[in-house]
Amino acid sequence: MLNFLKIYKTYRCRKFFDEEFYRSQYPDINTQGIDAFSHYMTHGWKEGRNPCRYFNSLLYKDHYLSSRPDINPFEHYASRPKYERQRVAATLSNEAVSIQAKVIETHFDAAFYREIYGLRDEADPLRHYLTQGWLMGYEPTMTFSSEEHVKRHPHIARMGLPPFYHLISTQTLCGTDFSHEPAPDYSNTDLSYASRGVVLWVLSREFDHDYYMSTHHDVREAGANPLEHYVDFGWREGRNPRPSFWTKHYVDRYMDSQNTDVNPFFHYLIIGRREGLLPNPFGYREWPKVTAPAAADWAAVSSALDLDAAEVAVILPVYNGYDETLRAIHAVLSNGQRTGFALIVVDDCGPDPELRSMLRQLASQRLFILLENSHNFGFVRSVNRAVEICRGKNIILLNSDAVPFGDWIDRLVAHAESNADAATITPLSNNATICSFPQPNINNLMQLEATPAQLDAYARECNAGMSVDIPTAVGFCFYIRDEAISDVGTFDADTFGRGYGEENDFCMRAKYAGYRHLLAYDIFVYHKGSVSFDATYINNIAAIEQRLHTKHPDYPSNVRQYVAADPGREGRIRLDLFRIVKHLGRRSVVFVSHSEGGGIETHVKAMTAQLAEEGIGVVLITVSSRHQISVAVSPLDARSVLTYNCSDLHVLRYASLIEQFLEWLQPLFVHVHSLVGLEWQATQRMMSIVSQKSQKYYFTLHDYSPVCHRNHLVKPTGVYCGLAAVHTCRSCLAIDHDELDCIAPATRRAVYAAFLAGAEAVFAPSHDIAVRVAPLLPGSRIVVRPHHENLPVRPLPMRPERPRGTPVRVAALGAIGPHKGINILYSLALDANLRQLPIEYVVIGYSSMSNELSKLGVTETGKYNNPEHALTLIDQSDIDAILIPSIWPETYCYTLSIALSSGRPPIAFDIGAPAERLRATHQGLLIDIGDIERPQKINDCIATMPLDAMYSRRKKYMPLGYDSMLRHYYGGHEQSQAVPVPLREADDVPHAT
Repeated sequence: MLNFLKIYKTYRCRKFFDEEFYRSQYPDINTQGIDAFSHYMTHGWKEGRNPCRYFNSLLYKDHYLSSRPDINPFEHYASRPKYERQRVAATLSNEAVSIQAKVIETHFDAAFYREIYGLRDEADPLRHYLTQGWLMGYEPTMTFSSEEHVKRHPHIARMGLPPFYHLISTQTLCGTDFSHEPAPDYSNTDLSYASRGVVLWVLSREFDHDYYMSTHHDVREAGANPLEHYVDFGWREGRNPRPSFWTKHYVDRYMDSQNTDVNPFFHYLIIGRREGLLPNPFGYREWPKVTAPAAADWAAVSSALDLDAAEVAVILPVYNGYDETLRAIHAVLSNGQRTGFALIVVDDCGPDPELRSMLRQLASQRLFILLENSHNFGFVRSVNRAVEICRGKNIILLNSDAVPFGDWIDRLVAHAESNADAATITPLSNNATICSFPQPNINNLMQLEATPAQLDAYARECNAGMSVDIPTAVGFCFYIRDEAISDVGTFDADTFGRGYGEENDFCMRAKYAGYRHLLAYDIFVYHKGSVSFDATYINNIAAIEQRLHTKHPDYPSNVRQYVAADPGREGRIRLDLFRIVKHLGRRSVVFVSHSEGGGIETHVKAMTAQLAEEGIGVVLITVSSRHQISVAVSPLDARSVLTYNCSDLHVLRYASLIEQFLEWLQPLFVHVHSLVGLEWQATQRMMSIVSQKSQKYYFTLHDYSPVCHRNHLVKPTGVYCGLAAVHTCRSCLAIDHDELDCIAPATRRAVYAAFLAGAEAVFAPSHDIAVRVAPLLPGSRIVVRPHHENLPVRPLPMRPERPRGTPVRVAALGAIGPHKGINILYSLALDANLRQLPIEYVVIGYSSMSNELSKLGVTETGKYNNPEHALTLIDQSDIDAILIPSIWPETYCYTLSIALSSGRPPIAFDIGAPAERLRATHQGLLIDIGDIERPQKINDCIATMPLDAMYSRRKKYMPLGYDSMLRHYYGGHEQSQAVPVPLREADDVPHAT
């Protein structure tokens, strides 16, 4: 009977099955040599294929067989009596949409869909996806890719159903049912799983096609789609998707090692912008839109001179851009000049009748000379027309989307008069390729803290009369000497008629004739770009470059060599430094420090944040290499000026400029935290600059660099030297292969002593270092100032309860390297392992011997982000005590502060600030420094340490803070004791001997 029913069902199915339809819809089965009907009955229905034109397997299954997904829907349909037989249309009818919605609603990410695709609040995102969105390429979740799903299942391309519905519906046929799983929260989804389609869609809304094509010639020449190139390759190569988003900056600043597969622009658009992350160092605001002057503004301008009376003729070709053109004309006429000038406006028959009418109206007031082309001549012929009537005059070519300021003409003329062989003079601009500021060779769209007019005023003041040779003028605005035009002719209209390349060709011809071209550092002209004419350059750049290179095959190498050498950098550096001065004013201080991180960086950040709250700006001068420093305003200051040109300044080469910067700034004081990392000659030069150019300066003894070339006093052999005498230092220096500056120890101490003797005060973070170095630095006014801290005040935790015989868990904290005791830690772990002692060592942080320690069972948590993160890791790691294994006399020790704040008893060697601080608070366990080479003895002490007593002596850690840095940290030091007496040992502090 069962066999009969099966045969009957098969017979009915074959009766309704359309083999011709099946083979035409699914050509993949034709290559497999499989019977079409058999394929459908065994595999096809589970894959969501349809047996005939009018029957949809998935819709039928989900409508009538949702509780029996194991039944072949077509077999079920064919075996029904005729009056029961139902048909489900394979179209997107309302009934079909309802069926699909019921299947995918728990997996559809409505919040993601609404946010990414900008749906109105009243719109139903699920219905939108099922009726429109999937056909438009919209994705239902961040992680699903319709394109990839169709690639894996090509048979669904002609089904007329959303690929996501196919995925969910067929999953149940494979025995997987996740219908009760909640839809993901896209805001917390790992972005690395976002499908390519989602990434492309999100980026497409803000990707700058023209910018990417004009910036990356290799993409343009390859004929690649720019958006797809950026998504697939460009971001990994550090390319930028638009001028306002700097890929490398964003990755370096915000993307951690867990986001290596996440497109940074996608991260910014989905998460970063909402969280206030900066897409570039200057923020996200672009320069305000240029607007036309109001009617009343024209009444205040003065007419330009007639051509015969003028010394210089300003030529302004016009094609389009109503607001930009009128603003440019107004800027020329409203800024008074000592130099008499004429203004010639050439209307090249552009598409805007309103602009043409306004030009005629203004020209009728005799404000300027208006030339109207009878038809569109193109940029070059328009310029040449004006040049012809200016014969005998020096000219300034100004684009109609460029805005000059102040006495810009006078400054251009001054450069021409002092450089008789200069054919052209180009000012700085935000958008002028090699003459761009703050970054060269890009369009700097980002709004700075200063207006364009202020930037011009700053350039006028800080770069007065300064210029540098450049290989070519830049066409947005440049002065052209009449003699050069007479010698080499006008622009080549036959070759460059539509514009772009003509000024480069002219400059090359002038160069061959013996002329130079200058970049004027002391003039800044704002340039909107791509307004005055059309997109000729972007659309035809390859042809334009070919024409230019055909005439001048040496042009590319000239420009390439200039860009590589970047002789124009000094002018940009000076302007960046002057921006800092003008923005911060004189209520600021300067911190000088190294860039090696650690406690000094923590201290500097804490002080900077506190000073910012007091309204004091902090300029950071940081050692960036053996010869170089970087200058920046602290990012912790709301008034931060993030500059581009002030990094890696060679101290000796730019010494006079660094001096001038301090003269401009006139800070309240300079505080030198460290000069570690600078070679000796640069170190002395920085000391000289600070001592001579600051009103007063301070120094902090963060380490022992004033008395030893190894600032932590640990010899190359890994042994603490004991702050040895000079003759011992000489022998240490002789074997120190890392030390490149073989400066006699006595010379180092004498030079530092003289520098510190001139300081207003020399701050010591602890009594210990004050006592140690005072005899070696005669004349120094050493004042003890413990570090300002921002640690949270926490309740003391209970001692971990452990069964008898359970190992005690001891954590080393921070970045554990040689002078921080890595060799001691390794020896302790090895001994505990070999003797099977009840001690487990953990590193809260990381070490320089991770692999070696891991073999001994020592785990590392990895680098912690801040003290709060470290405290969390300590809590999570179930730590009993914290070991400070430093083998040198630390001057403060922030890791000890974290240990005390955690409430876990610290263990430290009886040396330096850690020992001093533990005695002062009667806490922890001190180990004799003489036992440093006896790991077995140390382990025995740790295994038997009186933890109950150590926990009972704990005190809630109250971090030290200064209400006012100016008054309480820097103030009142005149009355402080020069060299405080160290605290005596407390009787109730355990001391392992």
